[in-house]
Amino acid sequence: MYRLKNNYLESVKWLDLLNQNKIVLGLDRIKKVMKVLKNPQNDTKVIVVGGTNAKGSTCFNLNYNLSEAGFKVGCFTSPHLHSVRERIRIDNNLIPVDIFSEILTEIKNICKRERIEITYFEALTAVAYYYFSKTKVDFAIMEIGLGGEWDAVNIANPIIAILTTLGIDHVNYLGNNKKDIAITKAKIVREKCDVITGWPKEYHQYIPECKSINYGKNLNQWLKTTMKLLKLESNIKLKSIPGRMETYENFTLDTAHNPQAIKYLFSRSVNYEYIILGIMKDKNIEEMIDGIPEGGEILASNLNTERSISSKELKQLCDKKGRKCKAFDSVKDAVIYCNKKGTLIVGSFYTVSEAREYLKMDGYSEL
Repeated sequence: MYRLKNNYLESVKWLDLLNQNKIVLGLDRIKKVMKVLKNPQNDTKVIVVGGTNAKGSTCFNLNYNLSEAGFKVGCFTSPHLHSVRERIRIDNNLIPVDIFSEILTEIKNICKRERIEITYFEALTAVAYYYFSKTKVDFAIMEIGLGGEWDAVNIANPIIAILTTLGIDHVNYLGNNKKDIAITKAKIVREKCDVITGWPKEYHQYIPECKSINYGKNLNQWLKTTMKLLKLESNIKLKSIPGRMETYENFTLDTAHNPQAIKYLFSRSVNYEYIILGIMKDKNIEEMIDGIPEGGEILASNLNTERSISSKELKQLCDKKGRKCKAFDSVKDAVIYCNKKGTLIVGSFYTVSEAREYLKMDGYSEL
């Protein structure tokens, strides 16, 4: 057990050196690695999930419903809350520690031998495709990490492409208007795949030629349409997911991380006395602040990532808008300050992860 743990920690150490905050778009690196691995992405039926919001919920629930229907289902999502292994599952089981270490070590050796400067996300994408191929899953559900066209997941030829919602996000990489964002996100579509989408119909013109375009306005409809296209019964069951409207004592935790998600969140949630807020720099931060109803006090928090805006800068933006706000050095400090009053923790996966870890909620530690 000791050796197994050490092997795992060594592989994760190499992965961390790749820096998960580093975003380098392009498919050349991942294609070189996959070629050495004999292109495992071509060995299974892939369902790719892109869009702005609800990608994780779609993957999680599609995984659950296909598994309930008797299929062996691989599922790759990002980011993770606590353990990197959360990103790669078969049915609802995380990739085993020993297999994760073994595959990641093989990819590390390939990159060293071939002099490929792979990124953190690309390495995990390669692990997922390889693992799903070797275990002969019936379906591989693959969530796009960022955009679509140049995302590492976009090396497969999916049988179904799900484009969930369309909104302004990651403007530094995707553009600051819905047309440009739609064009790059829709590049996950292939000529021989069916498309399911919640996009407004005026944006369907940016979807490349495909077998069919099927509109659905919400998660339930996307799942039902997927099951129909697969010629399966659609007795859909929706499951709750950690970090999505998750409650613990006086806290509600949600990973809403862009204006569209914030708006939707507050359309269905109660008022809060405090809102613990930590946000990435590449978001439309002012619009996110505008989406938070007045009344609750915003507790701006530093996050443990260089990609986030500092609590001091976030407080300045709140002050400019006349919003009541305090700045904290960490999410932990903000949580302690709340003193059992109704509190929403929101703004990023990092915000929710750091809160869950401090509160010692289920899954906060794996080893």
